[in-house]
Amino acid sequence: MKAFSACLKIMKRRKMTFVIYFSVFAALLLSMVFLGDSSMYGDFTAKRPNYALISRDGGGALAQGLAKVLEYTGTEVELEDSKEAMMDAGFFQAVDCIFVIPEGYQQGFWDGEETSLQMWQWPSSSTGYYLRSAVEQYLSLIRMYQAAGGMSETEMAEAAADSMELETEVTVRRYTDGALVSEKIRLFQRFIPYIMLLICISGVGNVFLCFKKPEIRMRNLCSPVRPVSFAVGKFLYACVVGVGVWVLLNLMGIIVCRKEWMEIDARLWLLYFGNSFVFVFVAVSVALLCSAVISSENAMSFVTNIVSLAMCFVSGVFVPLEMMGSALLKVAKFVPVYWFEENEGRISNLAGFGRETLKPVYEGMLIQAGFAAALFCIYLLVNKYQQQAEESYGSVRTEIEQ
Repeated sequence: MKAFSACLKIMKRRKMTFVIYFSVFAALLLSMVFLGDSSMYGDFTAKRPNYALISRDGGGALAQGLAKVLEYTGTEVELEDSKEAMMDAGFFQAVDCIFVIPEGYQQGFWDGEETSLQMWQWPSSSTGYYLRSAVEQYLSLIRMYQAAGGMSETEMAEAAADSMELETEVTVRRYTDGALVSEKIRLFQRFIPYIMLLICISGVGNVFLCFKKPEIRMRNLCSPVRPVSFAVGKFLYACVVGVGVWVLLNLMGIIVCRKEWMEIDARLWLLYFGNSFVFVFVAVSVALLCSAVISSENAMSFVTNIVSLAMCFVSGVFVPLEMMGSALLKVAKFVPVYWFEENEGRISNLAGFGRETLKPVYEGMLIQAGFAAALFCIYLLVNKYQQQAEESYGSVRTEIEQ
């Protein structure tokens, strides 16, 4: 295993570079865990979004009831009735929704005319939809009272507003062993593929670049080392780098989130570690493929960032899968990182450890292993093509030899 020994010697000489790489990427991972958006893993606690209500139609019964409903639903922010003030409040996210009652709206509403309440919210804002839903429900209730008849305008507005204040107790139960998976653990597992790809491609690619120097390549072609033995040695080195990164990252995760890890079921430990261990071979295969087609350090740095970011952006690492469109999800299914993230969600939401429950998790791991095998086969083809191209120079005869 001379190739394997040579890779280790190169890595040993560049150990400070690898230590810096790992330290920077580990710090990046921790920052993403502690500063990442954990709202997607929140509970069912009621929120009180900020809103602004501007009435240009006086303080009639309808407007008073609307103000009462909004006051019960969210927190009012005093806002000047001007376009500039509204734009500033929206830009600086001081409010989640702005409601404007135009002139003549209340009388037109009671007369049954087609009138509309002016509403603005942040695009795709869940809190904005929550406020708009409350207002629309309030207006629908008044329409129902109006259709039933027998009540004055004030009575209908008050009855609808009082109905909106009714509450019921909700009990959330989880039928599983152990405590819920902590948000810190989920965020750590969510971002770990990005760091694995970065470190594996950098650690493998920068070492293999040394073998692509012209004098080294010519010497290897003349050496008694068989090409198969040389390729196996490089593959073993890449696996050592991948497994080493996996061990270090998981140890760091256990140390940082040791309290949270101790609260969950031990079987979840095995599933999380197994899922990330399978992905290690995906990262190794990607690193081998990148090292086969890149021949300069500048290009290696560029490809490392582009490949890692591209694979993670479309696969739910930086943007949760729940927020991605159907078209993008179809594309993401052809990326192995997607199946890692899908498996992470399944493991975190397990309600039991039966065969039927764990079957999708095992299938996700097998799909990742299939991607790793496919990428490794592509690497072998590229490597074989390059080897044949180099060996073909030996059959070229010059004019003097002819």
